[in-house]
Amino acid sequence: MSGQLKNISSDNFALALSGGAARGAFHLGVLNFCEEHNIEIKAYSGSSIGAIISVSHASGISAKEQLKIFSSKDLRQTLKFNYFRNGLLKIDSSNKIIQELLPIERLEDISKPVWVNAYDLKKKELHYFNSGDTITLCLASSALIPLFKPIVYEGMNLIDGGLFDNIPIKPLLNNNYNIYAIDLFAKNNEIKTKNFNPLKNIKKNLFKQLHENHKHSLENTNYYLGSKHIRSFSLFTFKELEECFNLGFKEAQNHFLDIL
Repeated sequence: MSGQLKNISSDNFALALSGGAARGAFHLGVLNFCEEHNIEIKAYSGSSIGAIISVSHASGISAKEQLKIFSSKDLRQTLKFNYFRNGLLKIDSSNKIIQELLPIERLEDISKPVWVNAYDLKKKELHYFNSGDTITLCLASSALIPLFKPIVYEGMNLIDGGLFDNIPIKPLLNNNYNIYAIDLFAKNNEIKTKNFNPLKNIKKNLFKQLHENHKHSLENTNYYLGSKHIRSFSLFTFKELEECFNLGFKEAQNHFLDIL
């Protein structure tokens, strides 16, 4: 099988990684499969956690190295309570673990093309960045309100780009890439809430918004990789990262067997 898979490396193989918080471990499983089978990724585009993982992988941080970082207590310690000042939480971007995850300071200095998206609240515009401060823009792409406050950057107030384009294939179009969209949200997924729960209400509204902006990406990507089993993994806990990683690896294996 691996001999066949190596042939894919000669294609313009590009990944569009969706947002999905802790479910990002699924992305890492897919990337680990690519590494083990010498599938070369020529370009990346990501939203939210997909942006962070894309930039980190393009910077040379392997999938298993990322999984170790995301599973560490050090990373969880970067999350600080924000005392309701424009967001419930904030991230300590100066923590060395963030720099280990995102070691290259500028997006334009990364050896492979990589885009991250974020939405400017001031001008009501969605941006796809492939240059600029790496850590700031990755945090901006992940600034899901109301959990996190907007990130101020070059006169913009930036929030999670996934709210408007969660599978950001647009920067990859018209570049002769074979685009593989990796989706952390199962289609027709609905969250039913009986009692008031802030996180569940956030998820309910998030799912509604995401499904509305998926249509363009799903219609224009070359390949789609998702899993109905992803529904069982929480967005906001670090307890299931390894299991989600293994699911991503398994789904990638099945996917590539199907297309080859």
